[in-house]
Amino acid sequence: MKNKMNRDKIEKLVKQINAENLIILEGAISVLSALRSDYCEITKVILKLDLENNNTRKIVDAARFDIIEYFSYAELGIFEEMLNGENVYRLGKTHGGIIALARKRRYLTPLELAEQAQVIAVIEGIEDPYNLGYAVRALYTQGVDGLLLPERDFGFSESIIEKASTGTFYKMPVAVFSDKPALIELLKDRDFTLYCVNHKAPPDSQAEVRDIFQVRFAERAVFIIGGEKRGISRVFLQNADEIVRIPYANAFSHSLAAQTAATIVAYEIHRQRRK
Repeated sequence: MKNKMNRDKIEKLVKQINAENLIILEGAISVLSALRSDYCEITKVILKLDLENNNTRKIVDAARFDIIEYFSYAELGIFEEMLNGENVYRLGKTHGGIIALARKRRYLTPLELAEQAQVIAVIEGIEDPYNLGYAVRALYTQGVDGLLLPERDFGFSESIIEKASTGTFYKMPVAVFSDKPALIELLKDRDFTLYCVNHKAPPDSQAEVRDIFQVRFAERAVFIIGGEKRGISRVFLQNADEIVRIPYANAFSHSLAAQTAATIVAYEIHRQRRK
């Protein structure tokens, strides 16, 4: 009888996840970061009944008591079984008995981000959520104030991005854009200097191309990274104030991965500002 009650309770929860398109976050780092975020709304925290666990205590301290639900080991097994059988999300095996259900994160408008940030990264063309998460982690740790991404539905990828970013995705202010000329106008009107990270300038560009070691980044700086396949959009290259080239030590005819290029530029800006 108890097992039937457990299954009914969990089946109702799985139906809610499906109906409301809730994001599933796994593990102490992701869940704790989301609970402390201004951009994420947690609707439920599921914890394995183990109050002696240090991570569990941290989650309990950070979460409202009314959204916490304790699952036994058996109930977690039922939850995994039902969720992986019916939901578009698949629950992994590394959650450690700490799971959260969240609504899709809140994104800023480009104007909101421009009014609060000094250094902004624009990343085009990263399709892999793991790579985007790695990029966010690097940008956050190097002090970049915010991230601009082309508008898309990140919903099904958010939990992967958050996990790969080691909890920094929900800490980083992120805005989305669809109109590139309008974005460029907005940024220039607010005295941002635009840097495109590329090996050369297009023929119709007046921007100077310089190695990153020769560039002194402005106080209000936006640097734009393109994906490995399509690169940076032409409209960004045509309106760049400077083209920043990352030199190679060895002969190599291909581009760096977008998250690698973002890391290099963010680190160089951080290095300059430490002086």
